[in-house]
Amino acid sequence: MSGIEVHQVTEDRPDLLEALVAVRAVTDREVNPDDPPAPAEEVAAELFSEWAMVRHLGFVALVDGSPAGELGLAAEKTEENAHLVDVEWLAVDPAHRRRGVADALLRTGLDWAADDGRTAAVLWAPTLPGGAGRAYAERCGATLRLEERCSRLPVAELDQDRQDEWLRAGRERTDGYRIVQWVGATPEEHLDALAEAHRAMEDMPTDELDWTVPPMTPERLRSRDEVWAAQGRCNVSTLALAPDGAAAGLSELQINTHRPVLAAQGDTGVVADHRGHGLGRWLKAENLRLALETEPRIRVVETYNAESNPWMLDINVAMGFRPHVGYQALQGDVVAMRTIVG
Repeated sequence: MSGIEVHQVTEDRPDLLEALVAVRAVTDREVNPDDPPAPAEEVAAELFSEWAMVRHLGFVALVDGSPAGELGLAAEKTEENAHLVDVEWLAVDPAHRRRGVADALLRTGLDWAADDGRTAAVLWAPTLPGGAGRAYAERCGATLRLEERCSRLPVAELDQDRQDEWLRAGRERTDGYRIVQWVGATPEEHLDALAEAHRAMEDMPTDELDWTVPPMTPERLRSRDEVWAAQGRCNVSTLALAPDGAAAGLSELQINTHRPVLAAQGDTGVVADHRGHGLGRWLKAENLRLALETEPRIRVVETYNAESNPWMLDINVAMGFRPHVGYQALQGDVVAMRTIVG
């Protein structure tokens, strides 16, 4: 329809940032009705702080000058995934739906992807009651590749007795495993070990998604830590070390300083050679303990897991996490999808 304009949100256009924030306050409420809305400072930090592995871009649709929809892209800069762009968030204000806004946004995103040499696009669709995310992505030529579960742990419902049991079991170990913890940027003396611990993530389930878990390096960790600090994300880290001092596992959690009631569980994993020793529960329990001590205002911790990852799902369910919303990742060819969208 006429009257639809799509603009990339840039640092020199605060009016577009304001419009995007207004749209997100409406559309995010459909997924997370109890969350405080993201302030402009948080959204700006997300879009304008670029790190070594990924670039984020935001686009806003205006209908006759009024904010109507939002598109969020994530474009990895790693060699392994240089062919891919993630459509992390494509949402339209209910007052402007069925008027071509989603198509206009996606068309702009696919044009950007093609110009940047990307050949594949992943659309992440929430499985909301009455939602049309998957159907829309399939209409645009994408096919289902992965299903994820977003789970949430209300801190008020945390089973503290179980937490204490996991903490006690870990602290009373006699097999030589130990942990180190910190808040904020990774200390120089732990950079190499933490990068090695991240290798535990390289065999996580990705199902049929054409995406490779990029290897972590100390340089990438430094860049990540700098960007997270700039974005107002305070990282809480727990690193497990084997008896010989080698990296055995990790758990990370980000405190949102813009909305401190919300926390996001980051990577948790145990290096293959050290699985089967109960490290996962210990890592999760110790990291959550430190996070809650660091920021007592946390009310909710959110985490994401592939539905095909029963091992981590079992730990999270035992910890008290409950399903919040599902996400389906649908992948397609950029040129073919652009042709369909028109």
